[in-house]
Amino acid sequence: MDPILLFLLSFFIGLVIVIVGWHLYTLKKERERQLEKEKLEKEIVSSLLELKKYTTESIADESLSDKFDLLEVALENDVSSITITSEEGLPVVSTIRNPEEISARYSALFQQVFKMSKSMPKRISIKFEDYYIHIIPIVMNGLIFYAIIRSNFELEPVNEKKLISDILNVLEDYIPN
Repeated sequence: MDPILLFLLSFFIGLVIVIVGWHLYTLKKERERQLEKEKLEKEIVSSLLELKKYTTESIADESLSDKFDLLEVALENDVSSITITSEEGLPVVSTIRNPEEISARYSALFQQVFKMSKSMPKRISIKFEDYYIHIIPIVMNGLIFYAIIRSNFELEPVNEKKLISDILNVLEDYIPN
């Protein structure tokens, strides 16, 4: 056999072996990265579930609703639940599945305070042992609504303004102009 032909044949065989080896190496690294990514995603999901358990453990009797627009607002603002109720105590939208009792109770409480004070309060905050209930009046299209917010902490004014703004954006989908 001709030495040049033998060299070229050896060169191409070596080149093919190197290319196949490199391809196998990159596939292995990609699979490792994918497994690491899946492991990290599982860790993040389990951490979020653990965090949710701690932020909502005080509402054992309330199951979460299947509407996600207001639930996203609640999660973004670190509150346990949000219920928007009409002035009559009827729930408009809520993060909890059965908000009728909460809507009626806290809207009646707000109206009693309103009657006693003769001016509309900006907010009523009630501290329980391990959580707070905030009742905030919202006026939209000339109608009065109450935002009943349950959280594990006292709302700060800046956070409250952002929360109300987010709630108003959600209410636009539920209240016609």
